[in-house]
Amino acid sequence: MLQSIITYFFGSKPDDFNQAADTSPFEPCPDSPNCTFDSVEFNEKAEDLFEIVSSAINRIEPYEINTNSQSLQIDAVFRIPIFGFKDDVEIAVKPVDHEKSILHIKSSSRVGESDLGVNRRRIKRILTTIKQQIS
Repeated sequence: MLQSIITYFFGSKPDDFNQAADTSPFEPCPDSPNCTFDSVEFNEKAEDLFEIVSSAINRIEPYEINTNSQSLQIDAVFRIPIFGFKDDVEIAVKPVDHEKSILHIKSSSRVGESDLGVNRRRIKRILTTIKQQIS
């Protein structure tokens, strides 16, 4: 029971995401626990994966979104209900070869020391939506 409560408020363990900082196109997360990123390889062409990711992000209804199909990047802002805090989500799709690509995704709070696991859960939700669309 206690583990369920902790997981809900703080998200999953930090080691459940592939935090390959050396390949990420984003600035590293600060030491505070209000930022999460992941890099996931998919057996999809970069352009195809980008379209899937774009659709998945729109399903989650960001407050603001800027999609750049030329650079295969998305910048979105999510607003926390009630308090109105804004979180930034950065996404980049990079080709590995003609049939594979890597999705880099970062979610970070603009204010506060802790996000109570909101960014970690957001990334999990986006990845789950993407994987559902691919299946």
